[in-house]
Amino acid sequence: MPMKYLLLILSIVFSLSFISCYHKKPQKPVVKVDTTPPPPPAEPDVYVPFTRELFYKLRAYNIDIRKVQFFVDQQIVLSRYLDQTSASVTAGVVKFMSGKTVNEIVIPQYTPCVVDSVDTDGLRISFERGSLNIFKFINSRNSVYPENYVFAGTNWKDGGADVLYDKQVYRATCGTCNSVAEVRLAIKQSDVDKADKKTKVLSGRKVDGY
Repeated sequence: MPMKYLLLILSIVFSLSFISCYHKKPQKPVVKVDTTPPPPPAEPDVYVPFTRELFYKLRAYNIDIRKVQFFVDQQIVLSRYLDQTSASVTAGVVKFMSGKTVNEIVIPQYTPCVVDSVDTDGLRISFERGSLNIFKFINSRNSVYPENYVFAGTNWKDGGADVLYDKQVYRATCGTCNSVAEVRLAIKQSDVDKADKKTKVLSGRKVDGY
C-alpha cells in the first residue's frame, strides 16, 4: 500500500478517536449513601411522686436515701420585701413590685435536690451544695397528698407559707400551682424501676475436689 494512503487512513482513525472522546459525557462520581439507621430519640424523663411506701421499700433494701436523686414537681418562688434604706441581697433577683423592693428566689420545676436528713415526720431537703439552707417536706395524713412528701412551712395563708432562707424569713408560693402545699418530692420512674428490681445471680456449686 502506498505510503500516502496509509497516512490518510491513520489520520482518519485518529480524528474519529478524538471526536469520540470529545463528545463522551463525563461520568458522575459515585456517592455512597449511608444506610445506617439513626439512633432512636431519647425518651423524655418521667417523674413520679415519692411515696411513703417507696420510702419503706428503699429502707428494706438498705438503700441510703441520701444517695437517691430527688426533684420538686412544681416551681417554688421565695420572696422577701426589702427595706430600701438597708437593703441586703445575698441571692436571687431584686424586683420592684407596687413601689416596694422584693428579693425573689426561684426554684424551677423539677430542680434536682437531695435528702440532707430524715425526721420522724418527713425529709429535710437541700438544693445547694455546701449551703445550710434546708427545706422540709413532710408526710402527713392531713396534707393535700397524704401518701407523698409535701412542702412544709409556717403562717399559711392564701396558698403561701413562711420559710427560712439565709437566716431571713421568705414567703414561699407556688409558681405552677395554686398552693405551695401542693409541691411534692418526686423521683424518676427509671429509678423506681431499679428499686423494684433486685437481682441476685447464683455462681453455682461444685463438688469437692472438682
